[in-house]
Amino acid sequence: MTSPDPIPSLDAANAARHLALGQALAAKGEVGPAIESLRASTALDPGSATAWHLLGACLYHARRDHEARAAFRRAHALSPDDAAVVRGLAEAEYATENHAGAIDLFERLAGSGSPQDPGVLLRLSQCHRRNGDPARALAIAQGGTGLFPDAASLWLELGWVHEALGDAGQALAAHLRAHALRPDWADPLAAALLLDDSRPLAAKAEALLASRALPRVEQAYLHHALGKRADLAGGYVEAAHHWQAANRLRRDADGAFARDELALQVDAAITFLTAGPLSESGGSGCPDERPLFVVGMPRSGTTLVEQILSAHPSVQGCGERVDIVGIAQDIALDTGLRWPQDVARIEAGWLHDRALQYLQAVGRGAAGHCLRLVDKQPYNFLHLGLIALLFPSARVVWCRRDPFDVALSIFSESFSPSATYATDLSDIAFVIGQQERLMRHWQAVLPLPVMEMHYEDLVGSPEPNMRRLVEFAGLPWSDQCLDFHQSRRPVQTPSRWQVRQPIHPRSVGRWRNYAAWFPQATLPP
Repeated sequence: MTSPDPIPSLDAANAARHLALGQALAAKGEVGPAIESLRASTALDPGSATAWHLLGACLYHARRDHEARAAFRRAHALSPDDAAVVRGLAEAEYATENHAGAIDLFERLAGSGSPQDPGVLLRLSQCHRRNGDPARALAIAQGGTGLFPDAASLWLELGWVHEALGDAGQALAAHLRAHALRPDWADPLAAALLLDDSRPLAAKAEALLASRALPRVEQAYLHHALGKRADLAGGYVEAAHHWQAANRLRRDADGAFARDELALQVDAAITFLTAGPLSESGGSGCPDERPLFVVGMPRSGTTLVEQILSAHPSVQGCGERVDIVGIAQDIALDTGLRWPQDVARIEAGWLHDRALQYLQAVGRGAAGHCLRLVDKQPYNFLHLGLIALLFPSARVVWCRRDPFDVALSIFSESFSPSATYATDLSDIAFVIGQQERLMRHWQAVLPLPVMEMHYEDLVGSPEPNMRRLVEFAGLPWSDQCLDFHQSRRPVQTPSRWQVRQPIHPRSVGRWRNYAAWFPQATLPP
């Protein structure tokens, strides 16, 4: 009788050992080694839903969200009814801003009894809000606060929904309710500080800071908010001190910016994404003419440009989508190819399929007569080579602004933890310079039309530049673009209140109020 092949049993045993080691390392907080052990386990036993689930959890903890999503998807394919796996995948889809996919998963959880968990309703509201459906988000958040009247997180979310809808009064009331429920939580207080200039709120924030009981990130939120209040009141020295404190705290919590990584990314794009490969592969994607991409540094006028275009009856504004970033990261995960080094080896069918998926996602809810879909993700300046492959008929608007004003505006905002450059003026200057260098390359090699829109020109001479913008979009002029600030469409960027006002040049040269803080930063002209 032939003995069974011993290799599978050895592989299974080794997979189990790696799984156990990964679990132990993760429990000790050694996430990096845990990931390596769990990867070894999944390589030896790719049918283990447990190993893929734990790998996803560790990658998620390490903020490697796209890798985490891939691992959770494998676990879900193997164990689709496991509630823990569904929740892990839902959180990963949310983290990578695949809000439509996350909605389906969170609704499954809600239908299986998880409404008893206010976190599920919170995520559902957040997903709908960020997916461009604030009305649905409002219904969920209001229902959630009815079911869980003591859940401060749901009241805070309700406030953010009202802010997206432009209702400052209702937003403030919800933020204050969240603060009353959790007076030691900085987030709702920071949100309320930006909507109410009363002294008692500021005193509460100062008392919380003085107590030194808050986590560093929450302290940073309060410093950012107090800085904005001081700035509005003309207290520029006080504002600068608050912003410096906020960014020191954020840097301690989130880490320093890796300049070398950005420089290498820009170098690779300039080296490999030249006119030849881009033009030769130009027919691989989708010829749809609707995509229009607004790029540039954050705080350079991208929201203003989107609002103006979105006021046109033939345009849908899609907000700050991360779909293109996801496609760039999925190249290696899906195809095993390096980007951009292997640009010539990417299959036309893969590009075409991903282009159609993008259009389905961003075009959801668009009217039948919609001629342009405006994606205003500023960081897409890094991915214009990929965009040219996906959409050879797309248009690009490059928003530009005085780099000193850009730097101040970024430094004074509370950006996401991943934007580590935003906590240091010299790092901001470095990113501005790399963006300029890459955009000049794109202008030289990209087979797409690129229009430069200078913020100072737009706010100084609005109508002529609005007309130029609409003409570049390939659309007939509409007077509705002049009244963009009256639009009721949701806005979720830090500019949400500014773009609901008539256009004005008051922010031009604002950095001069803080000139003493800029000698440390060398900014490009």
